[in-house]
Amino acid sequence: MTRYHLKHIWNSTKSFLFRAMFFIIPFLYYPQNDCCAQVKENFLDREYSFSYDTISISAFFDSLTVNFGISFSYDASIIKGDSLIFAEAKSVQLDKWLLEHLGNKQIRVHQRDHQIIISHEPFLLPKESIRIEGMVKDGLHKSPMPMVNIGIEGKTIGTATNREGRFRLLLPRQYIGEKLIFSNLGYLHQSLLIPSKDTTVQIILHETSVRLPEVLVRYVNPDRIMDQVIRHKIENYPTSPLLLSAFFRESIQQDQSYVDVTEAVIEIYKPSYNESFGLERVRFVKGRKGKAENEMKMIDFKLQGGPLLFSRVDIVRQGGFLPHQEGNSKYKYSFRGMDYEQGRNVFVVGFEPINDNGELLYEGDIRIDEKTFAVISADFEMTRKTIRKSREYLIRKDSRRYRARPYFARYHIDYRPWNEKWILNSIRGELSMKIIDRKERIRTVFNTTSEMLITDLRPGQKKDLKWSESFKENYILSDQVETYDSHFWSQYNILKPDDPIIKIFQRDEANFDSEK
Repeated sequence: MTRYHLKHIWNSTKSFLFRAMFFIIPFLYYPQNDCCAQVKENFLDREYSFSYDTISISAFFDSLTVNFGISFSYDASIIKGDSLIFAEAKSVQLDKWLLEHLGNKQIRVHQRDHQIIISHEPFLLPKESIRIEGMVKDGLHKSPMPMVNIGIEGKTIGTATNREGRFRLLLPRQYIGEKLIFSNLGYLHQSLLIPSKDTTVQIILHETSVRLPEVLVRYVNPDRIMDQVIRHKIENYPTSPLLLSAFFRESIQQDQSYVDVTEAVIEIYKPSYNESFGLERVRFVKGRKGKAENEMKMIDFKLQGGPLLFSRVDIVRQGGFLPHQEGNSKYKYSFRGMDYEQGRNVFVVGFEPINDNGELLYEGDIRIDEKTFAVISADFEMTRKTIRKSREYLIRKDSRRYRARPYFARYHIDYRPWNEKWILNSIRGELSMKIIDRKERIRTVFNTTSEMLITDLRPGQKKDLKWSESFKENYILSDQVETYDSHFWSQYNILKPDDPIIKIFQRDEANFDSEK
């Protein structure tokens, strides 16, 4: 079987960054024989025996490194290396022993390559949280509404509806009585007072129309709007680093059947918006993966680097389709009217390449707040010429037997208000690709969807997320999820899966329970 690695890569249009733009998908083709397959050793599955009367934690870790070949990385703010412990055990699993004896219930122990990482479990919601779930529907047609933004007014916690209009949100009891806001492009926002107990609700959103007087339309200059976006960037976006809690999901369908689904809670270090050279870092917190009934045919198809490189798709911070400070741009802009989003009037500015020469370029719409000139959301896709020439961008190493041909790649990004600033809210990327087996004359179609939703945030510094425990560009998320977690949902806000994905995890949970 041939293995395909799809890699999301980000590139700013600024001259000092030379990475590929947005979620491009290079492939790595190589034969995968079972006899030669690499098996990752899981240190946490092994059993250990040791005996120390009194020893410091740092010396204990050093001893394990010498005796068992394990290296350790830990957060010094939650584990004091000079603290003395009594360490005696026979045939124990290391992660369970550490969790029991280190005296901190908020830590987590996991493996990254050949290293054991001990870190704080971030953004964990209290067990007595209030659960609000339900569905959001369109007021006219009564149809479910996907990707409706849901958040507490003026607070950091939020979520969104799935493609079936359903949502689930966990909230600490301190937010009882606050306003929960539901908003979507082109609709009046709706609010709900947060109740004191678990609640199931149905929310109805009604469309709105926004029109400019004809005399004003004549004076709307899209280039001036984009210039104001650049001028007001520092006023509209955070100027201090943040730590974001996020939910990330990757799903792969082959010929319309799910063949792989992986979900994860991640933590993102987000540099300030006036620090253009800084890069995001990502820490994997916990995850689960579902094994669908149908296995992949012809090839082994995987996504590489998703959470890290997806976190860097921030068109405001990195530049993206915006003009440079000098006013130069690869794109031409057009005014496409007004709309209504996040409870405010927005300009809709279209963009397309000035010279669509097959270089990696995009086209789409950007929605900009009429009063503050903040970018609120954008929808875009690869141009036709880019798609036709995408093999030279997307394929790292070709295969004579198999031929891959992408035929669309589209993306959505949006922001939400917080403390008179705008913060990243969600990103969604979709790509469809045909793969042809020239030898057997068989054709198959893969559809990939990656979704990232910011669920909470707090002030942070780069030192809060060490390089040694961060997700790397060559990591494959599904390979980082070590075991099935039956309590994955318990104390984190996530994007509720669609019904077909729920069924995959329900089947896995049934198998998990039967093996206990």
